[in-house]
Amino acid sequence: MKTLIITQRYEKIGKHQELRDNLDVRFIKLIQKIGFKPVLMPNEVLNPKKFITSIKPSAIILSPGGDPKKKDLRNKNEHELIKFSLKTKTPLIGICRGAQVLNLYFGGRLKKIKNHVRKSNMIYGKIVNKKKISVKCFHNLGINKKLLGKNLEILAKSFDESIECFVHKKNKLTGIMWHPERYRNFRNFDINLLKKKLSK
Repeated sequence: MKTLIITQRYEKIGKHQELRDNLDVRFIKLIQKIGFKPVLMPNEVLNPKKFITSIKPSAIILSPGGDPKKKDLRNKNEHELIKFSLKTKTPLIGICRGAQVLNLYFGGRLKKIKNHVRKSNMIYGKIVNKKKISVKCFHNLGINKKLLGKNLEILAKSFDESIECFVHKKNKLTGIMWHPERYRNFRNFDINLLKKKLSK
């Protein structure tokens, strides 16, 4: 089974503000569903480059949740993963916050938006052909055409013109702003999209 590295949240939890790594367990099921063995990347790993190269992942996911602008260990590690992806042509998908990190990495910007937190939005564009599909959104920071990073191409937008999916024009990097893991039953649309974008 091919190996996939996925990043984790880096948060202070509970009364004692214990610093923890965490990830929605539904991602583990989803990653296995699309045919990969998940490897969780610790935020406190001593040597991120060595960790990544020792795993030799076939694919990478930058997970959702948290502030994409925060300059912490998670941000540092995710930048290392993006560099690894660019150097080795390893497919990488950023989901929600992960997509925002990708956009910032390539010089893009973010802005506050409404009606994208705990909302289902219809999207349209190249990834859905001439159809429309509903996606579950949980973000209050968005991207429009003017804020999109260098060499990134729009694949889908919602009807308020907020970008919901983009790809890098030259490399195997994809950003999606919705949460494919937050469905009771994983959708064929999301499974097929992830398989396609994470394949070499």
